[in-house]
Amino acid sequence: MRVQSDSTWPEGASALWQRRGPRLYLFALFLLALVACFLPLADHLGYELSELVALAAGLFGAAPGVAAARMERELAAPSPARAARRALCFGLCALAVPVLVILLNGLRRPACEPLGGLALYAALALPSGALSAAVGVACGFLWPRREGLAVAAIFVAALAVSLWPVLRGPQVFVFDHLGGMYPGPLYDEAIRPSSALWIFRGATLLYAGAAIGVALVANGQRRSAVPLLLCAVGALWLSLQAQALHWKASASLLDAELGGRLETGHLVLHFPREKAPAEQALLGRDAEASYLAARDFLGEGGEGGKVDVYFYRSADEKRRLLGAAETSFTKPWLRQIHTNDAPAPHPILRHELIHALAADIARGPWGVPGSLRGLVPDMALIEGLAVAGDWPAGEFTVHEEARALRDLHLMPQVQRLFQPGLFYAESGARAYTTAGSFVRWLWETRGPAFVRQAYRSDSLGDLGALAEEHGRFLDSLHEPERAVALASQRYSAPAIVRKRCAHEVAGLQREALAAVQRGEVLAAAGLWSRCAEMEPDDPALLLQLARAQIAAGESARAQQTEAKALSHPKISAPLRAQVLVQAGDAAWKASDVPQAIARYEEAARLPQTEAAERSLTVRLRAVRDRVTWPALRSLFAEGNTGPEVVLALRELDAARPRDGLAAYLIAKQMQNRGAWQECLRFAESALSRELPDARFIEEALRMKGIAAWHLGNDAMAREAFLALGKDAPPGRAIEARRWLELLR
Repeated sequence: MRVQSDSTWPEGASALWQRRGPRLYLFALFLLALVACFLPLADHLGYELSELVALAAGLFGAAPGVAAARMERELAAPSPARAARRALCFGLCALAVPVLVILLNGLRRPACEPLGGLALYAALALPSGALSAAVGVACGFLWPRREGLAVAAIFVAALAVSLWPVLRGPQVFVFDHLGGMYPGPLYDEAIRPSSALWIFRGATLLYAGAAIGVALVANGQRRSAVPLLLCAVGALWLSLQAQALHWKASASLLDAELGGRLETGHLVLHFPREKAPAEQALLGRDAEASYLAARDFLGEGGEGGKVDVYFYRSADEKRRLLGAAETSFTKPWLRQIHTNDAPAPHPILRHELIHALAADIARGPWGVPGSLRGLVPDMALIEGLAVAGDWPAGEFTVHEEARALRDLHLMPQVQRLFQPGLFYAESGARAYTTAGSFVRWLWETRGPAFVRQAYRSDSLGDLGALAEEHGRFLDSLHEPERAVALASQRYSAPAIVRKRCAHEVAGLQREALAAVQRGEVLAAAGLWSRCAEMEPDDPALLLQLARAQIAAGESARAQQTEAKALSHPKISAPLRAQVLVQAGDAAWKASDVPQAIARYEEAARLPQTEAAERSLTVRLRAVRDRVTWPALRSLFAEGNTGPEVVLALRELDAARPRDGLAAYLIAKQMQNRGAWQECLRFAESALSRELPDARFIEEALRMKGIAAWHLGNDAMAREAFLALGKDAPPGRAIEARRWLELLR
């Protein structure tokens, strides 16, 4: 029996509401939003909620379209256009339900920025819902009684097309017309809509128009379909420009953007074309040394051919080209490494090379251990092996850092860390350090063959017994007290899933740093203030706020912010020292010497990093010596590193022939500028004279060795690093040994 058509929207919506499919879709959105209220990161209007709704809308949002098409097929004169209008109105209005639920959730939990995520919601959820509704209408007219299967097939096919470039190409972001957008690794917290996303979603709407046009053609209304079918032409043209629009990436695109290429014995390096030939040579040498060290650690690997390593000019370029702005990553199955450029020796390259070479050990198509032949990766074993093989240099070893975590009761349980999905439930720094210490201990006590077999089989045997033994090993260490104090600062940040407003704060931090670079200090202060309001448990944000207020000339507000930071219950000793030093700098800049000295002396009683301790030592000497103020107050209290400060340092150096401090500071400025000849000359001059203490001698030796390496004087560099490693603590001995390996 055919029924009469209802032409008005309220009546049409009422008719759709009477159909089971649209009601179930509306209920599914409500239930999804209700569950999201209790999920980390998704409990407010932001990326996670927007993407969850986009996936739900892309998969189930065809229900109103299918129902509207069925309603029209029951009429004497069915109209696909009317069905599409009803389906789109119903579907888009239904997408308001999650927004209303999550805004009401703001009464239960403090809201980050109640409407701050609307742009992402509009970019992700709405186009997916519109396209899905249009696809539902088209399937309803093309394949009556098989609409559900057709919609599911289209969703799966679109997802496969979107994921294929991730599996076979360099990118880590995913753009999917029905499923939304995945920006890349979890550790990149700042997620904002990009121009590429907006253009992509424009193409999504064009595809929606094309789907309605197909429905019109299927119903014999070819003339009416012409304008809508033109949408298909536009959408297909945009899709063919996917690489140029940065929805997709390829090796050829990256080579065209970067421009530089160097092939070594085991690697193919891709880097910015403007990199100087001397720096290219040093990069090649560093990369080969890291490759050989990684292979030696693993005991095998490297049989799969050369590894491609891509170095990007900046985090922004990396985000634009393939995602993962700040996060380096490796695709072991493709033998590709992607990282941001840095002066050689590169700080993260050896870590990533372990990932690439270990692919020859692991079973499965992705070159990683895990369940279902690596389809569910064992991230603790993957990252633990990389940290263990890299064994990064620093003031303390990874074992000492892990022991410090244990003393602070912040160390994750090893057994829990190795369970599927729980690696990312921990703070990244804590998870990497714990897993790295555990795997390195296995390598040291059970041998490389045991570690290789564990990686190959994704089985560590009796993990509980091993974890207990590793804990006893850590308890046997005698790490310095300052390691625990510094760890309280370094490892204080919680996991991203435990942060209240992770994406919003990260985005505001990026905006604040950009404002500082533009000289907009008042705007930066406002942005840092919003960060501190949204994350009141993070006292480090108060330090940044006070710094911006000082730069903006708001001294009284800065003092109030510093007082608030110093009284914060979660402030660590090293962070307290930073706040005190900043307050001392402000007092010194204002010529309030007693206040500056009081703040500096209070900070000096607290543990800090070696670099901060050296800097504070210079401040305490200089604030009492007015002759040094033209150089040292400008450098330390005012942050001026211009040529006039270097000239003042040279004058101070010439006036005090026995004191090597000014020469040391000039060498540091030249190192920061990459002026290696001058750096070497002044580092040697500083070492031949009096320096405040052994910490300055060690740093001068380090500068001498690095400068000599850059200048090709391996003999002098080797001499400097041999001296640096003599009687050094374990962490510094690792640094000296790595340099000597590089100089072999």
